[in-house]
Amino acid sequence: MDAVIWVEILSRHRDVASRHRCAGTEIRIGRGYDNDVIVDDPYVAVQHLRLFRDEAGRIVAEDIGSANGLFLDRGKERLRRVVVDGDRLIRIGHTFLRIREASHGVPREQVFQRRNRIWPIAHVALLALPALAITATSLWLTDTGEPRLSHYLAPLVELTALALLWGGIWAILTRIFSGQARFARNLRIGIGGYLALSLYGSWALFAAFALSWRIPIAFLYVATWCILAAVSFLNLRTVSPTRLWLKGGIVLALLALAVATQSVYLSEARADFGQQSYLRQLLPPRLRLAPAQTEDAFFADVEQLKSRLDQARDKNPEHGP
Repeated sequence: MDAVIWVEILSRHRDVASRHRCAGTEIRIGRGYDNDVIVDDPYVAVQHLRLFRDEAGRIVAEDIGSANGLFLDRGKERLRRVVVDGDRLIRIGHTFLRIREASHGVPREQVFQRRNRIWPIAHVALLALPALAITATSLWLTDTGEPRLSHYLAPLVELTALALLWGGIWAILTRIFSGQARFARNLRIGIGGYLALSLYGSWALFAAFALSWRIPIAFLYVATWCILAAVSFLNLRTVSPTRLWLKGGIVLALLALAVATQSVYLSEARADFGQQSYLRQLLPPRLRLAPAQTEDAFFADVEQLKSRLDQARDKNPEHGP
């Protein structure tokens, strides 16, 4: 039986930071210089762990009596000893270790393949072009002045810069926490979120103008926060696919707080300034589908309003003219 044991110290990205070749009936691991493998971790004891073979020839990791204990990977159950199999990680302090024998099998080498850099760009373009087209169309439909190139070009350039900034920030975070930037993926998530928001906003505006449906545009801010929360969660999952329940809970809590805060603000604004206008942009008259109010109906509403005002003055004469 081969007595050589390899002790691998892994980074937080699960990459091998260092690899130590050890031989003997017992191997000591700790922070002290008298160990076979020295671990530079303040949460590791001076003499923390020993490796030995049991009667069946299996490698056993045993906690010598440290304060912070021995664990399997990210598990929370403290263990006295554990049989290592070469694949499962063990954790001491904040350090992950992988123990393997010299006979441990490894996969064959990967055949080098040239990366196709066109597909990521094509995927981004497939999302970016519709988003920019919807924005340009919306600007054209709501343009009531002389057509100018800057009126269309400036917003499109700003959106492009904002998308690149969004993807760049998340790419930096992904690089820090997972070791790979994944810029194209983060950029696609951001552009996809903007595309969803553009589609909903355009539909809500059309429904309010053409059909006099106020509910979709009245809750536009709710849709905006929901889409932003979904995009943020997908970016967080790209940064690291672990603890998704925790990340989802935090995103949902922030979403509820944002929606509740803005709802209170809008409610107070309506109380202070009266009914707010839901239609802030005008579309071409041909898109109006709901029948227009007749002249007789308009003046009938005016008479009803005058009647209510007169009744209010009779009840509160001190507020009269």
